[in-house]
Amino acid sequence: MRTRTFVPGLAVGVAAAALMAGTVGAGPAASSEASHGPQAAQAGARQVVGAAKHDEKDRVPSIGRRWAAAWTTGDTRDLARLYTKDAVYTDRAVDLVFRGPEGIEEWETGSHQLIEDLGFEATGGFRGRDGVVVEGVFTGHIVGAPRPFAVPLVTVLRLRGDLIRSSNDYYNRTEILSDSGLPADWTPPGN
Repeated sequence: MRTRTFVPGLAVGVAAAALMAGTVGAGPAASSEASHGPQAAQAGARQVVGAAKHDEKDRVPSIGRRWAAAWTTGDTRDLARLYTKDAVYTDRAVDLVFRGPEGIEEWETGSHQLIEDLGFEATGGFRGRDGVVVEGVFTGHIVGAPRPFAVPLVTVLRLRGDLIRSSNDYYNRTEILSDSGLPADWTPPGN
């Protein structure tokens, strides 16, 4: 397995800018940084790297911690219980969409069948008005692959009350396959 350094907060910042626009106010810092070009980007990166000194796990909102923990239990209903009846779960890396608690159970069951020792460690996140961004490390061992993988993942959870109405997972599928020792065009058996 390749060695990587994960920078907690970096993916959250990217997700915030790209995905939570309008949900979390940008404030004056964002507008002043946008006008300063590369220097502002470097300063922003230094701020993000500096933020890694803090315990990011403490910043993961409760629903994000429960979502991450539900992926590692033996009961697929644990994850589905966090969602509304009309929820939509989208995995952007593999372009799959699942609807309702039954669909979410199906997605988690299939994921556990394909990936042994599936795990997700939440390393950072934040909450906006109606959403949560969770950053972490997605780990596992694809059945039949020579090696396990560990890649960064960001999930955007949109909420209705205390339940998730939609979720979008963002990670690099090619990186998972490369870490696993599989070719870039690999597909699961039976597909």
